[in-house]
Amino acid sequence: MNSKLLAVSAFLAGISIASAQSTPPPIPLELRARFGFTGPLVRKVGDGISRLLVGDIDGDGSLRAIVYDGRRARLAVIGVENGATTMSTIATGGQIAEFTLAKLDGSVRDRIVLVDRRGRMTVLGDDDVGRSRPLDLGLGGRGIRLLPGDLDGDGRHDLVALARGRMRIVTDVLGTTKLSEIEPTENIVHSAELLDLDGDGRLDLLFVTEGERMNLRLRRGHGDGTFGPWQIVTIDQLHTIFPLPHADGSTLLATIEGLLRRVTARRYADRGDQAALEWWAFGDQGSNSTPPFAVGDLDDDGDDDLVLFPSGRAQMAVFEWRDGTFVRRNLPTLAGVTSAAVGDVDRDGRLDLLLASSEEEAVAWCPGTALLDRFPQLLKTVARPVAATVAPDGGALVLSRDKRRNASVHRVRPDAEPELLAELGRLPADPARLIAADIGDRAGIELSFVVPGEGLRALTLGGDPEDRQFATAGFTRKMDDGALLLAEHDGTPSLIAVRKRFVRRFRFDAEGQVRVLDQDNGPEGSVELALACDLGDGHWVYFDRQRDQLLRVRAGHPVETIELPKLGFTHLIAHRNAALLLSPRGLLRVPFGAGPSLYVVASHEPPTERTWYWHGASGDFDGDGVQDLAVIDRRLPGVQILAGSADALRRALAVPVFETPPSSSPNNEPRALATGDLDGDGLCDLVLIAHDRVLIYPQDK
Repeated sequence: MNSKLLAVSAFLAGISIASAQSTPPPIPLELRARFGFTGPLVRKVGDGISRLLVGDIDGDGSLRAIVYDGRRARLAVIGVENGATTMSTIATGGQIAEFTLAKLDGSVRDRIVLVDRRGRMTVLGDDDVGRSRPLDLGLGGRGIRLLPGDLDGDGRHDLVALARGRMRIVTDVLGTTKLSEIEPTENIVHSAELLDLDGDGRLDLLFVTEGERMNLRLRRGHGDGTFGPWQIVTIDQLHTIFPLPHADGSTLLATIEGLLRRVTARRYADRGDQAALEWWAFGDQGSNSTPPFAVGDLDDDGDDDLVLFPSGRAQMAVFEWRDGTFVRRNLPTLAGVTSAAVGDVDRDGRLDLLLASSEEEAVAWCPGTALLDRFPQLLKTVARPVAATVAPDGGALVLSRDKRRNASVHRVRPDAEPELLAELGRLPADPARLIAADIGDRAGIELSFVVPGEGLRALTLGGDPEDRQFATAGFTRKMDDGALLLAEHDGTPSLIAVRKRFVRRFRFDAEGQVRVLDQDNGPEGSVELALACDLGDGHWVYFDRQRDQLLRVRAGHPVETIELPKLGFTHLIAHRNAALLLSPRGLLRVPFGAGPSLYVVASHEPPTERTWYWHGASGDFDGDGVQDLAVIDRRLPGVQILAGSADALRRALAVPVFETPPSSSPNNEPRALATGDLDGDGLCDLVLIAHDRVLIYPQDK
């Protein structure tokens, strides 16, 4: 560190630091006079220290700073006594991936929780030597993060464990420990927090993920150790989030955001704005194709549910619509499911679920009279089925192929032998979805499907055996599966094809040629139409792929536009007064209407063009009972103090940590910040990590 460390007996309030670019505005004298610190108290620990936390690990009411000293496989515990620092160490037994502090027994004491490089969690004993038996979190040991908080209302802290693309919840840590199912989430997660953002007394989960927009993820807590779906919130170029307690007892979300890294305080409430988008990640983020899926009222409650089949698993994810949201259940099923459909297979008036698995060379169904958690019942079928749908008159229509990719269509019924209906010749690729409906003037039922890379194929089943297949129009070539949908026109079934510049409805005539019924060129201003659907209430919804927008249109009304994350959506489905968008990464539900959202209640613009806010923490730094903010400015380099009030954040102090002049490029030191009363005088102090040392700035009385 050497002599560049600046020890100040009191912060130089209102320092005006000139630069080649700009000069910060002066701070009012009455404002800067409210704040003061002494110090810093400096404790050298060692190179490579990280992960700064503040807590009471002895239960004696004294707060200490704890840092991880990875080079020496230990934790360093730094306190303040009689105006000087003290330090003790705790061995970690080797390199660790993470540690946190949690009030696991409901007392004031913070217990130290460690996660080793193999992803096993232990809790240090009362003497900080004994340990609990290691608990394998099942998340691996890389990039793991633990968030403590009381999630189930029992007065004891639980833990949320986040890793690369996965998370799980740990409750009753010191008792009969319970682990939730591993849930998929984003691969890149940083700046994660547990806080009661919506003011319902339950902790919510938030984190920042990659991307310049749609980069905040929020899950509202249920208060029983579980969370609702992810909500996707847009904050342009969001860098960091942290909690900011408000004077009214609520908790605001503090952010560092934007190109100029302004600081804002945001409240979560319903002010009549567009409701947040709901997101369920599939977890198979390396896949380039959307999992096979089907939509229908599978639990017979009057609402459509969704079931899909993630690749590489003998498992189906059932999204049941309950109390205004989807509830996910993972159930065992066939391996390698390539196609799924919902319909009345046995003609008993109940919807059934139909599956095709090329890996198991099987077609199976889940009867609507049985629970979905019962394993599917196999139907007699032929080798290598790749796609299936429910026939309008019952049973299943199954498309299968041989090793040379020669395809055929069979009818399959429960307790009956397969019946060959048509030979299709060679298919260059396997379709994922079949549409069976009377959409032609010939006698019989038309079977339509999209061959990847080729386009629409159609044939009539039940007509002349010598004349069943027919060519389709040029506008149906090279189309994607999600761009083809079944609809009605004047009470008659028809197909709809979505192309870049139009949405066209059509049927087939007696000669097998396409007859266009109508055409819609999409909303004014749309650039690249990729998907569309009819909501059934007079509205149509379009997905503009180039602009990543969802457009809702009704004749005689203004177009509603909703910004979407760039997630490679492949299918668009109407669901109540909302739209469902499917992609290889997950399911997005876009509600149409007002709902809770984040809005700015206070903001602070950086004082100069070169200011580089990086991280922050809250604390009452002037003793007025209102929380203020301390934010690291990597170009100062040091800390800026922002005075808090009911509706404003005002710069009150600039605290340089080094003697070097402000830099034109960011400095990586100081690199961590925490707050708390370390000297026991009832005032909130600042704690920093800079190079190999911990710096403590006691608040001046």
